[in-house]
Amino acid sequence: MIELFEIPPTRSQRVKWALEELEIEYSCHTLDAEQGQQNSESYRAIHPLGVVPALKTETYTIFESVAIVLQLLDEHPQKNLAPGPGTPERARYYQWCVFACAELDPPIMMYFDNTLRPLEFMRPPGTVHDAGLAQRGLEDFKTRAEVLSAVLKDRDFLLGANFSGADILIGHSCFMARHIGLPISDYPRLQAYYSRLQQRPGHKRAYGG
Repeated sequence: MIELFEIPPTRSQRVKWALEELEIEYSCHTLDAEQGQQNSESYRAIHPLGVVPALKTETYTIFESVAIVLQLLDEHPQKNLAPGPGTPERARYYQWCVFACAELDPPIMMYFDNTLRPLEFMRPPGTVHDAGLAQRGLEDFKTRAEVLSAVLKDRDFLLGANFSGADILIGHSCFMARHIGLPISDYPRLQAYYSRLQQRPGHKRAYGG
């Protein structure tokens, strides 16, 4: 059976959402961050950085949330959650999948790290919140929210009429932005887009609610 190692609410929920959309059987191992389970020798053997998510199957172990989602969707082409390799649609799909981790997640985490992350979990030890970095994260998020809002002007999902793995990845970033108080509601198209994603049964099972 597929095994997912998670600490909600983190990027591990991206993987859980993908698994729910694929409707395949899996088990969850929820690590206790306060007890430091992510730093145990047994988990470090799975993920050398001691972070989540990680996924174990009968044939391989993989970490990095985007990589896991892309791999899982490619293993189940019958679900039509990823355009065919080599097509123009696949190019746009790759673009938004990478945008999630390379452009959208960093400002979200910069803001979180400098506003809400408990000081005892700051790295290196002794690091404190930096108001300037928090403001930079906020402004960078706004710029990227405007980009997404423009794309969503005339479509329900990032690739058009059909939901895809790109929406899982960007949708999770929207979840995190709202969760930590970034102003997603200032962008009506982006807010409406995420509201559509929240109605999906797979999202409800992965995130609750």
